Amino acid sequence: MRFGIQHAVGDPGWSPAVLEPAAMRRFARAAEDGGFDAIAFTDHPAPPAAWVDNGGEGVADMFGALGFCAAITDRIRLLTFVLVPSYRNPFLAAHQLATLDALSAGRLTIGLGTGYLFGEMRALGGDPGRRREDFDERVALLLQAWTGEEVSHEGAGFTAKRTRVHPPIVQQPHPPFWIHGNSPFGVERAARIGDGWMGMLTGANDLLVKTVRTVPLPDLDALARRIDDVRVATAAAGRDVAEVEIIATGAWPMLDVRTGGSTQQLIDQVAALEQLGVDWVVCTVVGDDVGAAVDTVAWFAAEVINA
Repeated sequence: MRFGIQHAVGDPGWSPAVLEPAAMRRFARAAEDGGFDAIAFTDHPAPPAAWVDNGGEGVADMFGALGFCAAITDRIRLLTFVLVPSYRNPFLAAHQLATLDALSAGRLTIGLGTGYLFGEMRALGGDPGRRREDFDERVALLLQAWTGEEVSHEGAGFTAKRTRVHPPIVQQPHPPFWIHGNSPFGVERAARIGDGWMGMLTGANDLLVKTVRTVPLPDLDALARRIDDVRVATAAAGRDVAEVEIIATGAWPMLDVRTGGSTQQLIDQVAALEQLGVDWVVCTVVGDDVGAAVDTVAWFAAEVINA
């Protein structure tokens, strides 16, 4: 089992202090030194105010934030959690991701999703009705751009004629793609083109299900069935099922060392996830206080990861 950590800015109650340089250093170093294997930032450049005011998570630009983390760490992977292809021109995204891969010496993992905030998508020039088509088109263009060859393509809102993207991608043929999505679309894309499938545990009546527009996975039995779906689809695509890692998100609410709780229960839950075939768990932590955020990372690392 390996563990990823979303940066504390992802707490809806985050404090701007968590993005101060010294606080970022403390958080990233605590994650790497504690044994986490990935640090993550989300992709919400222009969310609607209503989402922000009603429990939407805090955000920072993932490219700038992950680049900062790359400079102050040596081992931990840098995870986009998750990048929405329709939010930006695919050649711009290919350039940004290749630069991040180069600056981190090949530590980038690209989490990908279709996006769910339609107001944000429109603000960034995207069309919610085309988000799945855009996903397929733009992921294909990322892969084509990273070959180093010239690319010519007529897309929605852009025209590329003999375009070439630099710098060269470090991880060949491309950084790992983790496809986020409980739906059949997410499962099929992970099975066909992904290096990992990211499933989100959430109940049928949770507000999150309606907000994210996803299929509920309310318990471990539901997660087990979806993992089986991923494996069947992977085999049907002619691939070895071991090629697609299983990543669980949403296993716990916001981790907070101040609230205590049973670390043995957490360890037992990790063991249960591992028995289902989960390879990674991505956690979220509090961000209302810098000290609490860093202490929570250190506590989870010491009591759960190192157990």
